[in-house]
Amino acid sequence: MEKNTAFAQTRRNLFAAASIVVAALWARGARAHEHEHSQGHGHGWGGGGTHCFLRGTLILTPTGEREISTLEIGDLLVTQSGQVKPIRWIGRHYLRRDVGKPWPADVAPIKVSRSALTDGTPHRDLYLSPGHPLYFDGMLVRIDSLVNGSTILRCADQEMTSLEYFNIELAEHELIFAEGAISGTLVPSGEHPLFDNWSERVTLGRGEPAQPIAPLIIVTDGRLRLRSRLRSALAPFVDRRTDFDKLRDRIEDRAERMNAAA
Repeated sequence: MEKNTAFAQTRRNLFAAASIVVAALWARGARAHEHEHSQGHGHGWGGGGTHCFLRGTLILTPTGEREISTLEIGDLLVTQSGQVKPIRWIGRHYLRRDVGKPWPADVAPIKVSRSALTDGTPHRDLYLSPGHPLYFDGMLVRIDSLVNGSTILRCADQEMTSLEYFNIELAEHELIFAEGAISGTLVPSGEHPLFDNWSERVTLGRGEPAQPIAPLIIVTDGRLRLRSRLRSALAPFVDRRTDFDKLRDRIEDRAERMNAAA
């Protein structure tokens, strides 16, 4: 690791670690205040359990890319292995919000900017629900674990007053291409009742239990995020980073280069 890159990485991760601590202290105070004054009302969105692509996402098929809302059961998709496989089911989830109110964190789209991952990947801005995983180096990483506020960022204040999310189930858990990025499909026979058309899925039967194609990595808990940042901050001296830490550092190094070149 070059000296300048190592210094930038340490500085960036120490700053992020400090931000996590401050956010945790603020959240603790906010929770205490809420507990003191709350009447027990929740936001009632119920969106955190779905893993989805926003309407408009282009999915790779044998005849080229197609917008996800135009796909139907039985249509063929290109998988990461190169095999072509049919769609078993497509889940849909529709949400609305009041004008002037931000989207809650568990449903606000996350934008993966064009070329945020590698040159040309994704080849357009990709919008995902916070819980949706992308595939990297043998890992499925939930996208909200990689938010950096620059090339991967939350869109809580997005102007849209409605969101429509879609996800795709094949006969087995697979990797497909969304805007050129490798993404996981729904795990067959999983429970996804938050989809509006879940009753349609139930009529298809459960089928054989399926195993996820790769381990799912989720680094959203404050303690996990803090430890990850500290490992990366110390990496130029003692490198004990996990594969996830290295991936996040690589994406954030790239983000800094892209911002500098802009």
